[in-house]
Amino acid sequence: MLELLKRKEIYIIYFTAAVIILSGFLRLTGFKYSNYFFNFALLPYIITRGLYYVIVWRKNSEKLNANEKNRIYVYIAVFITVLLSILELFSADFFVIFLIMVDFLLLQNDEKK
Repeated sequence: MLELLKRKEIYIIYFTAAVIILSGFLRLTGFKYSNYFFNFALLPYIITRGLYYVIVWRKNSEKLNANEKNRIYVYIAVFITVLLSILELFSADFFVIFLIMVDFLLLQNDEKK
């Protein structure tokens, strides 16, 4: 079941990237709420990763390897950055895009092993 979730995570990252590109086009056109659209575009990614870790932590037999631990740190950083951006305390859109890229590379690295 976890392998199926990992395959779905790749598609969620692709979907998130497509919506981020769409929000970038909305920013170029001067759309008033493009910042909120960018932050809410990340919600499928955040929800999927959160559900993944809930499933993993319910199964005590599955231990997290070093790559999965790094992905947890990336997930926590994305979650905190998006939360602060929604609350308009901190805006770092490029940092979130960079973290999602790092998560994608960690996911691809884990599949090759």
